[in-house]
Amino acid sequence: MRSETHPIPFFVVDRPMSLRILEYCEINNQNGVFGLMGHANTTKRFQELFKNFCSDNIVKMADSGVFSKNGCRLDYENLFSIYKRMSAEYGIMIDFLKDKERTIESAESAIEIYEKGEYPFKLVGVAQGNTTEDYLECYDNLKSLGFDHIAVGGLLKKNINSARYVRVKDENFLRDVLAEIRSNYRRDWLFMLGCYSPRRHALFEEFGVFGGDYKGWIFNYKTPEIWIEDLNRDLAQFEKEIKNMELEKLLRRREELKKLEKNIELKKKTEKERFELDVKILNIRKRIAPKIAEEYSSKLQTFEKLLYMDKETKREYRFKQIRAYLDNNIFSLFRDYLLIISCSQKKADISNPASAIELYDGSTFRVIKKMHRERRLPKNIYILIISAKYGLLGSHDLIEKYDQKMTGDRAKELKHDIEKKLDNFLSNKKFKEIFVSMGKNYCLTIEDFDFKVPIEYASGRIGEKLSRTKKWINSIEMQDR
Repeated sequence: MRSETHPIPFFVVDRPMSLRILEYCEINNQNGVFGLMGHANTTKRFQELFKNFCSDNIVKMADSGVFSKNGCRLDYENLFSIYKRMSAEYGIMIDFLKDKERTIESAESAIEIYEKGEYPFKLVGVAQGNTTEDYLECYDNLKSLGFDHIAVGGLLKKNINSARYVRVKDENFLRDVLAEIRSNYRRDWLFMLGCYSPRRHALFEEFGVFGGDYKGWIFNYKTPEIWIEDLNRDLAQFEKEIKNMELEKLLRRREELKKLEKNIELKKKTEKERFELDVKILNIRKRIAPKIAEEYSSKLQTFEKLLYMDKETKREYRFKQIRAYLDNNIFSLFRDYLLIISCSQKKADISNPASAIELYDGSTFRVIKKMHRERRLPKNIYILIISAKYGLLGSHDLIEKYDQKMTGDRAKELKHDIEKKLDNFLSNKKFKEIFVSMGKNYCLTIEDFDFKVPIEYASGRIGEKLSRTKKWINSIEMQDR
């Protein structure tokens, strides 16, 4: 299985946990082709795990780790033997940042060693430089040396106070380099080192880029500590009408600790006091909760769960958040069909927070979850949910339990925000067809929205809508066979 038109996102992985996260995200069961980018400065255990992480829709690449913390101290024979051990399909030469002369010298050594051995991977040269002319000259040299696979490097800059190169220095320069190379080599295999991002997917597609590696994918989550801070702000809004001197005193002390914790050494000393404060704050809030709206109690449940969360549960919620990010921003790029459904009044008996697809338990959701369990839900369908509480949701977004009906007035309140989010979501997608299965008030939230592709609405009563939705899903399954 290979992608003919889509650039391939290569997820940077360098430890067992990153592979566990991708496994949790069901990368092997996604529509489209995805890559793993490992490097040689990893443990033998990780290299073995990398080798065995296989699926028909996964491509593997490895680099020398020259720009990692410890750099690359291997000669080419040892480096290539590690690539072979990792079962990489592509192995990247050692390059030198912004230095085309040293990079070309390294390329000469790389291809000489590569051609002497019988290596199972494709050797990837790297073009480096400071100007578009430098890059093209370096690229020309690599071609003359016999490289059929070439990557473009050196387009990243360091983050402040970090040894890592994680940001593209100049978006216009990146485009200029691509345009210069493509004007001379229209159909060459081309890879962009360190530059993949969902917002550059369309650019890479425009220039026929094979793929790019993406390090930032794994950082898209909130820690329980940050989550608790957000909840404290939300809960404080409800508490404005409730005068509780004891609670106010504890919250003031908590703010003082937050200021002290900006100093790393002081943060370690204040952790115990902050936890004890949060426990006291929680207990007071439980006492006053009956006097406040039901939503307050729901948020308080989340607060309590986060406060007492053990290490394993913290890890699970990190996985869930990364899954939601990948689903909304990357996996969705590889789907051809969009299903938009409404939330359900019936909720599963699970604790806050939970992913939308887990929490909602109405008839449509039960059908979808059953099809997914039985591997009958087409991989080519992406699901969006319109919620009376949250507006537009991806199916894996984490939410809290609530009880709110979608009235005509509520639909009008949500309409602008939903349309804005829809417009942003659809900006880099190419869905062929959209199916909407929602009630009248929910449909008001997307009334007159220009989807720019064929759209079908399920009509009739609840049972008839469900029947038409199942029929549409099954028709996609038949098309994908």
